[in-house]
Amino acid sequence: MSLRILTFEYHDPRLNLAFEEALARARAGDLIPDTLRIWINNNALVLGYFREAREDINMLKAKKEEFPIIRRFTGGGTVYHDKGCINYTITLKRNVRFPISYLYGILLKGTIEALKIFGVNPELRNTSDVVLGERKISGTAGSIKWGVLFLHGSILINADLKKLTSLLRVPEEIKPSVDPVKYRVANLSEFIDVNQKDIIESIIHGYSKILSCGYYIDKPTKEEKKLARLLYREKYSKKGWNLERPPKINRKELEDKVRELLG
Repeated sequence: MSLRILTFEYHDPRLNLAFEEALARARAGDLIPDTLRIWINNNALVLGYFREAREDINMLKAKKEEFPIIRRFTGGGTVYHDKGCINYTITLKRNVRFPISYLYGILLKGTIEALKIFGVNPELRNTSDVVLGERKISGTAGSIKWGVLFLHGSILINADLKKLTSLLRVPEEIKPSVDPVKYRVANLSEFIDVNQKDIIESIIHGYSKILSCGYYIDKPTKEEKKLARLLYREKYSKKGWNLERPPKINRKELEDKVRELLG
């Protein structure tokens, strides 16, 4: 089976995060095949599902800089998005014995393979951090939900790192189990001369290699867009979801509307 490729994004960062969940749900319902999405987001701070905004983010600075705060449905830490980042998402169905190990031990090697094309030797630290020269250039988060494997991440290409460090808080105490490289970030452009088009092509190559498959370029379906709009209205545009901890939404009502939409 060939890997479906989407290079598609919305202007609104909240809608982009809603589309991430729409991809997973659409794959769960077999409305789409295995899909790799590569996209660029406008300014945003993206919380992991379990994170507390006030612990991770300088809230006054975020408001001043007009960076929206959006919670994703996957775990992991809080990340910074601007036009200098490339984001990628892969959702697929596989019958694997240890799905978490598959996500981070096998599937994530697609990103490693993508970067090796440029003659560098990245490594994985803290399970999900991609590191070059003792500095983190990419973080990832995953989910095993609705019967699908889902992995997404962001690669810093030429992001505004001064703004990143002013907006994101570093914990006063780092747990002994966490490699502190997690909080030492760098742009990929500091190591190699590369443009976004090259990175997009390398990500496609890396994941098609790991999955041992061909690929084809596609466009989002009407069902994916409708589902993303629904999730945006009911979830990703809501303060209760994005800023409250635990996140507050009417889950039963949302699931009923999703089932109705998907038929």
